[in-house]
Amino acid sequence: MDYQDLAALVDYHLSSPLMTEEQVHEGCMRGQAYEVRSVVVRPCDLDLAKEWVVAPLRLASRTSAAPGDSTTAVKQFEVRDMLRRGAVDVEAKVSLPKLMSRQFQYVEIELMQLLKTCEEGGATLTASVDASVLDDERLLILCKMAKRSGVTMLSASEYRADQVEKIIAKCAPFVTLKLMIDGKSLDEVLALKQMGVARFGVRHPAPLLDAWKLHLQALKDAEKPSDAVLS
Repeated sequence: MDYQDLAALVDYHLSSPLMTEEQVHEGCMRGQAYEVRSVVVRPCDLDLAKEWVVAPLRLASRTSAAPGDSTTAVKQFEVRDMLRRGAVDVEAKVSLPKLMSRQFQYVEIELMQLLKTCEEGGATLTASVDASVLDDERLLILCKMAKRSGVTMLSASEYRADQVEKIIAKCAPFVTLKLMIDGKSLDEVLALKQMGVARFGVRHPAPLLDAWKLHLQALKDAEKPSDAVLS
């Protein structure tokens, strides 16, 4: 194992509405230092962040935080604007009001349209949802819609522990799963990785990745021959 085995799966979210531009800059520098996969900034910060983010760090953004207020046309405009400003990864909120109202065709068509917009701009699309509010039926239907629409990743901003295996089982191998994991221990995150979770979203990368560095160092130290063996 090496550091990138975990760091390359981490998306660093810098999307709090209270963050200053200085804090976003500090976050982008922190993302570079920790060698995470991407920084996810607010759309209003893309023009600045584009100057701070250096490859291989990816620049990402997301549609409006509200889970379903916007129409498809508004989301498409948001996505096009994000792509124009330099985003290469986009997270779009699944319309929870339509999903809860069983307007499944609306949700699926919206995903298809947003995916097409991203593909035309050379960007990836992740469909983000608060899975914790979904019953098993709607969760299964969402997984089916993601597969049919061509979306390759679902992101669960909130979720119940029992839902993780269900999403992976219903989506694999066509759709992968991203989880927000702030507050989880390294052991918990490694267990989720072993289950098949493909990416992890964090708002604070230091606790997880510093623990990962210590874990790797402990493994390295354990492999060193003791003085007794050398003598």
